[in-house]
Amino acid sequence: MEARASLLGLLAFITCRAALFGDAFSLTRPRQQHNSVQQRQLHHQTKNHINPNIQRQEVSHLHQSSNNNNDNPADAIGGDLVTALTRLDKQWELASSTANGKNKIGEWTVMDLKEEDSTTPEIVYLLEPASGAAPSCVIFFLGGAVLGQFPHIAYSTFLKRVAERTNAAVVAIPYEVGLDHFGIAQKAVSRMKSAVVECEDSRGYPSSLPKYAIGHSLGCKLHSIGVAATGIGEELAGLGFVSFNNFGFAETITMARSFANEMELGGGGNTGFQGGPAPFDALFDLASMAIGAVGLEFTPSPDDLDRIVKTKFSEDVLKKIRLFKFDDDDLDSSTRFLNCFDEGEPSVSNLPGTHLSPVFLKLGVDDLDLPDEARVMADAATGGFQNASFGNEEVLDTLVEEVSDWMLGKSPRSPSQRSGQKLIAGVVDAEIE
Repeated sequence: MEARASLLGLLAFITCRAALFGDAFSLTRPRQQHNSVQQRQLHHQTKNHINPNIQRQEVSHLHQSSNNNNDNPADAIGGDLVTALTRLDKQWELASSTANGKNKIGEWTVMDLKEEDSTTPEIVYLLEPASGAAPSCVIFFLGGAVLGQFPHIAYSTFLKRVAERTNAAVVAIPYEVGLDHFGIAQKAVSRMKSAVVECEDSRGYPSSLPKYAIGHSLGCKLHSIGVAATGIGEELAGLGFVSFNNFGFAETITMARSFANEMELGGGGNTGFQGGPAPFDALFDLASMAIGAVGLEFTPSPDDLDRIVKTKFSEDVLKKIRLFKFDDDDLDSSTRFLNCFDEGEPSVSNLPGTHLSPVFLKLGVDDLDLPDEARVMADAATGGFQNASFGNEEVLDTLVEEVSDWMLGKSPRSPSQRSGQKLIAGVVDAEIE
């Protein structure tokens, strides 16, 4: 009886959250007979207005705010990685700004989806086919905690290679680390809808383009919440969950410690994203003490998410899901996800690699198309940060091939059908002068 009451209470909570998301949420909208000016005027009146005038300082603020907020215990996770990625992002922004407003084909474009009278940025990153051809499909991507704040940096190689194989446009949605995963997912699905409207109105994307949702780690959980709360799973052509993670906050501290250890392995004694000693252990101990003191937990909790997906995911949605599991990944919750369903299980691709295999970085001042005078500015703006590299390209390419094959309708391949060696540790090498 107690369990039944608990489940009914949870369903009521989900219903309320669905109302907050928008109970009429849809990735496809009725095509009205308006000319482009009328469409834009109508769109200005909606909640999801898109302002095409990108303000670079607002993009920077999005990435810097988590560094300035010391009140969120979740901010203890990330540390030097956020600093390094922020520096790389500054270099990327500088390279973009020196291009005189012209974006190269096949490179990331910033879209600000904020309301006309809002000062809060609603940023997504758009990657269109490098061939210049119209896309054959659209991918909505959410990355993992911390890394998901910089998807155009941390996941750029992965997403570009998948897009090249499938002729896809990619909408990468950044987000900041926090305890309220309902709130983060709500913002993500809102930006998905706004991005669809913008791409259809301004870029001529047909509404019939197949749409895929792909996530890594926490991004998988966020996509799951969005599908459960809005029902958009019925409209998606597929959901790809790479290293599905549904850890509680206490487990996430362990995950962060493992994450830090992996970043510091395999580089011939060099630690990743250097900038002075990284007091990882102190941060983790402090976070663990905070959890013990106030009982912090994500919303929804791991158990709540299990009940949500079990209740809200239909068999039709489950058939669209592909789980991508790595054989050396202690941070993966895919098995737990699968255990939520008695029938209609998603398909699974078992791959070589670790939790961070989708991340491959080789970026620095030397890789950017900058004039000589701008390189001096880049050095000053990024505090002397020059280069950063991380990842295993061979393992990444195996993942790219498997994800692309899934999007093209192919079944999971057995390990014997693939070549490649098991990844022992990621390769990390960062230089600061």
